[in-house]
Amino acid sequence: FNTYPARIFLGDTGALSFGAAFAVIGLLLGKVFALPIIGGVFVIEILTSFLQLISKKYRGKKIMDVAPLHLLLQHRGWEEPKIVMRFWIVAIVFALIGLMIAFLK
Repeated sequence: FNTYPARIFLGDTGALSFGAAFAVIGLLLGKVFALPIIGGVFVIEILTSFLQLISKKYRGKKIMDVAPLHLLLQHRGWEEPKIVMRFWIVAIVFALIGLMIAFLK
């Protein structure tokens, strides 16, 4: 279902709904501290864009050729399915680490 090439895309409404649901679940469970770890791939994507903007504004030059990270990998010749699979693996690892931190004592 929806493997490469993708036929369904999340869009703003879906992304905002997903993010809100993610935050509400964290609040209800009292595990908000684990959310940035569980969503590590999203955090990395945001940070690469943010660092690129800050560097461009204050240093006058970019850190990377392009941002966010997935576009940089494409720019360097990685195929889209390879990027997606690597991100899935990293996301699963982050999710497992975040869940272990949140629920194991």
